[in-house]
Amino acid sequence: MELTLEKRPEAGVPLDLDPFLQPGESGYFAGEWLEYPYDGGRRFESVYAGTLIRRWNGWAVWSCTRDVAAAVVTDQELSRRHNRALLAASGLTGEKLALYLDTDVQPMEWDGDVIVVDRRALGEANLRIEPDEHGRYVVMGGHWMWEEVPVDAADTVHGVAERP
Repeated sequence: MELTLEKRPEAGVPLDLDPFLQPGESGYFAGEWLEYPYDGGRRFESVYAGTLIRRWNGWAVWSCTRDVAAAVVTDQELSRRHNRALLAASGLTGEKLALYLDTDVQPMEWDGDVIVVDRRALGEANLRIEPDEHGRYVVMGGHWMWEEVPVDAADTVHGVAERP
């Protein structure tokens, strides 16, 4: 994936791709920050395989393996690099650039088996995402607006959705 200094367009309403996807079923998930227009429709830089747990304000809350969670963390860092370049190109520097960046795209890192999301720029405590008893992660469920995405609408697919 090549980084550019172009801003991404505003995203539309959630896709209503699989109204029958129920908690416990697997699919592919992405957020608007991964979206770009393509041939009159929408494509996504990355999608992540996982299992729907529940809905939060209409958005998907899903769990995934450590490998898929690691892909989310890596993509978050790539997004931070991209946004840092955009902000620097607009003239922001120093602490102001860091504050804008940390507010827009919070830093994520691993602390052993735990994902730590630095939310201090938002005036919140760090968020710690621990694996459940099955070793699965709920990455930013209830914080980020995730939606189901068809796998063929993705440039990069992380993991494999388990199908019955």
